[in-house]
Amino acid sequence: MEIRARYILVVLLSALIVAFESVAIEASINIADIDVFLVSAMPSIIGGIILMSIRPSKTAEFSKNLGRKGWMSMVVLCALVAAGVLMWFDAVGRIGAGKEALLGGGSSEVLFVVILSALFLHERLGKWEAVGGVMIVLGVFLVLADASEVSLDVGWGELEAIVSSLFLGASVVLTTALLKRFDLTALSGLELSLSGLMILSVGFAVGLVEIPNATGCAILLLLGLFPAVGLLTYNAGLPKIGASLTSVLFALNGGMTVGVQLLVLLVAPDADIMLPRSIYLAVLGGTIAFAGVYILHRNPPAASRDTRLWRR
Repeated sequence: MEIRARYILVVLLSALIVAFESVAIEASINIADIDVFLVSAMPSIIGGIILMSIRPSKTAEFSKNLGRKGWMSMVVLCALVAAGVLMWFDAVGRIGAGKEALLGGGSSEVLFVVILSALFLHERLGKWEAVGGVMIVLGVFLVLADASEVSLDVGWGELEAIVSSLFLGASVVLTTALLKRFDLTALSGLELSLSGLMILSVGFAVGLVEIPNATGCAILLLLGLFPAVGLLTYNAGLPKIGASLTSVLFALNGGMTVGVQLLVLLVAPDADIMLPRSIYLAVLGGTIAFAGVYILHRNPPAASRDTRLWRR
């Protein structure tokens, strides 16, 4: 199997893992009643420790070679990830994993990457970028639409989902740049650990962290496996097939998440899982948004072309 095809499968695996993670988070918050700060922080810390322990010598070498500018970049990256993850998880608890995935990583995150590139990298948006952006916005509106009231249902959870995608989209751009110089596993592990510690520090500072019971602690330990594998497989695609194609493929996460929700409800019909208000409308919106993401990247910006290593 050629390198490009191999890493396409790796990123698709990442999207599927994060789909299961989102539903597991929803269940942890709404069913197990675990504090959102702990659900956001502890799995990241545990996942980061797992990754850094795989090759401790590489982790030590990575930390030593970062230098002052490298550490500043890592702090900014982890702050973006921490803010994005905390808002992502809180949005899942408010509006459900399916709707959050369709609103965030399934559409608007890629749109924000393009906007940020235009603002800070001085990249011009071509006609395909404009068409793709319009389709993404249309898809987001369809996900937001409440068919029963013929209106747009925009609450705090929906806003959190979109704002979190802004922070996470910015972190993707920064991660891609760092992966040109540093080891994948060590960077991913440190990114998870530091972002998790930042979230936990904020939680303790505002006094909103509640220590769970033994069952809750076990759930948090198990949740740590998701970010360890999910972030590693996602980051693996960035330097190999480029941020553009990686984002396009990961946009399938929205539809996958709704599928996982339906699977859970098939097994446990009484589970406290929040599906989008209109499944058909949400899936239609997600499909249109994904089509917009695909069109958006037919002619990717120059910065994205430079990062693609397709081994022609």
